[in-house]
Amino acid sequence: MEQQHPTDPSQWGFISPDGFFQPISSLTTHNLELVSKSMNELQAMLQENIDLEKYEKCAFIRDEINKRMNA
Repeated sequence: MEQQHPTDPSQWGFISPDGFFQPISSLTTHNLELVSKSMNELQAMLQENIDLEKYEKCAFIRDEINKRMNA
């Protein structure tokens, strides 16, 4: 069995509570706060921001949900 080396930048990233892995290279300042959220938390955040009419933030949350669903 080959051991992964933690110094290999292609293996660096974040894992959400529901197991979705995102490499660091795919993150932006807009979605960095979303990387640690589960799908349930993202959906709750989306609804909260819809209620507050913060549609630009809703778009980032929606994109994160879609990315995880299509992975």
